[in-house]
Amino acid sequence: MFRLAASTASLIAIVAAPALAECPPADAMYAAADAWIAGERLPDPAVTTLEDGACAYQHFREGLEDPLGAPVGVKVGFTSKPAQQAFGVPGPVAGALFADMILPDGAPVSLAGSRSPFYEADLIVTVGDTAIAEATTRDEVAAALDEVRPFVELPDLALAEGLKPTGPIMAAYGVLPWRGVLGEGIKIADLPDPVADLGALTVDLRANGESVGTGTGDMLLGHPLDVVLWLIQQGSYDMPAGTMISLGSLGQLTPATPGLQISADYMVGGQDLSVSFDLTE
Repeated sequence: MFRLAASTASLIAIVAAPALAECPPADAMYAAADAWIAGERLPDPAVTTLEDGACAYQHFREGLEDPLGAPVGVKVGFTSKPAQQAFGVPGPVAGALFADMILPDGAPVSLAGSRSPFYEADLIVTVGDTAIAEATTRDEVAAALDEVRPFVELPDLALAEGLKPTGPIMAAYGVLPWRGVLGEGIKIADLPDPVADLGALTVDLRANGESVGTGTGDMLLGHPLDVVLWLIQQGSYDMPAGTMISLGSLGQLTPATPGLQISADYMVGGQDLSVSFDLTE
């Protein structure tokens, strides 16, 4: 089973001179988790640094685990330079994924209970071998992974009205995952050249048959496997076999509204992967 390791500050790539964290009270973050589960908007956690956000997130995640169970994976956000610049962060930020957030290919996605939902093309890799914890190169990461799977994420930017989503606030709430639809994948070991093929992957995200954006593997920290290397280097997560790692956005965030038919078509190593679903009320 996946679990968070002891060091919460290493959830994020922080600047060289760490500041003293002003962690919000645990009870406040537990209350925010209860509110999120109940479909309410999230309050200002009053964090101004990424260290503060990481500390706050520890308690928020604990509050989610009671109703949602143990996490099943990791979402890595801010894996592109434009996203990092937009939120004023020096690197990625990670948060937990829970089983109830992940839906199978073709399942309708009800937007009931969401507050400000969006959708975006993403990508998931799954862990095949715990030796991944010792990986230091792309080749070693690829050898320790099991599958690459198409994934459309639906984050919910469920902040209180008027609250600007800064980097520290996003860190405090684990980059705000909500739902995601996961397609059937392929074994990474079956790719002709796993490292090159993952780096050269493409995706076309469509709504009602019309393209809303395309993406390539180099949008993810320069290479999808570099996202996993970043996560390993943080030392924050134990990743047993089966752990899902969401590698980040392969395009722009688009508002999610009922009535849309969403599909994403990927090409990885000459093989087609796809995922599709309908958005409902």
